[in-house]
Amino acid sequence: MHKLNPSILPAATITADLDGLCTQMPYMPGCSLYKSCQDASKTDQWCTPFSVLADICAVDMPNMGNCKNYVALCGTSANQTSGTSRPSICTSAPMISSFPTTKNASALVIDICTEMDMAGCERCPKPAPGAYAANCDTLGTYAILCKAMPDMSQCATWKSMCSASSDTAAILSFQSSEYCASGVGSPEMNPPSMRMFFHFGFEDYILFEKWVPRNRSQYVGSWFALFFLTIFFQTIQTYHSNLEVQWAEELARANEAVKSDSSTSLTGGQSKTHTGLILLHWIHLWRQPWSLKEVKQNVLRAILTFMETTLGYALMLVTMTFNVPLFFAVIAGLTVGSVVFSRQRSITVLKPNGNNSSAGTGCAGCG
Repeated sequence: MHKLNPSILPAATITADLDGLCTQMPYMPGCSLYKSCQDASKTDQWCTPFSVLADICAVDMPNMGNCKNYVALCGTSANQTSGTSRPSICTSAPMISSFPTTKNASALVIDICTEMDMAGCERCPKPAPGAYAANCDTLGTYAILCKAMPDMSQCATWKSMCSASSDTAAILSFQSSEYCASGVGSPEMNPPSMRMFFHFGFEDYILFEKWVPRNRSQYVGSWFALFFLTIFFQTIQTYHSNLEVQWAEELARANEAVKSDSSTSLTGGQSKTHTGLILLHWIHLWRQPWSLKEVKQNVLRAILTFMETTLGYALMLVTMTFNVPLFFAVIAGLTVGSVVFSRQRSITVLKPNGNNSSAGTGCAGCG
């Protein structure tokens, strides 16, 4: 972090004031900056200790005891760039333009997360009634939420703060920080933007919060993972369909001996409607106890249905990312799968009436 001219305000005094402020209220936005600058030993202009002190004392908390040195030197004006009677340090290391106050940052985060429970909201639980502000990193959370959904009305302050044309942009370059710029800082500070329209780009959530490709190789790997997942979905779907065909044929052969009697019992009443006959037949089937074979079939049927439905909806959610290459990874998988399993899907259920030499084989064209 930059050293200051001791004749203006000793660096040790500035550090002591910042430490005192952030010990009392660590959730202040200015303290988020202070911690970020300390952890990474940053030398950015916006990390200048005096500028960070200005972020806290100029507008947010000028009445706190550890702000008295700053207030005595620069006053409490929000615009720290236009004054001419103050020491030069007040204009060369000013408060970030449109920097949110503690209460404002907390309210914006709570408002966003109340409207939409987004990834990042878990960082800032809603404060207890009567609390001054959320006891969390409100600035970092606010930046994460607005990077993901920059067009939300609550992000107007973030846009002003991060604008390249703001009053302090040329001096502090805060617009290039991890709080504003994409791809800067940790992955946590760079959530994928939620774009509800077809788009290109690497960073998108793929089903899980941690599945976010960040570079070309991860993106290509994700594309092929989705492609083969779709092929696997087609495999399960085709296998399930073929099993149902096989089971239906086995049931038809087993019931062939009593088919005539069942038909007579169902059609004997001339006054019954066709729908009524079907319902009576359903009730008749439901009242029959399952055989051990049927139990095994139904367990397998339930497992396959669960897998097929889960994969199907998961792939649907992938297409709803609106990421064009990922969308076509699913489409390509479905297309290739339809060709790979074309013969398996051509199986036809043939009535076991003994008039067809291939009846019961379950394979069209195998005769």
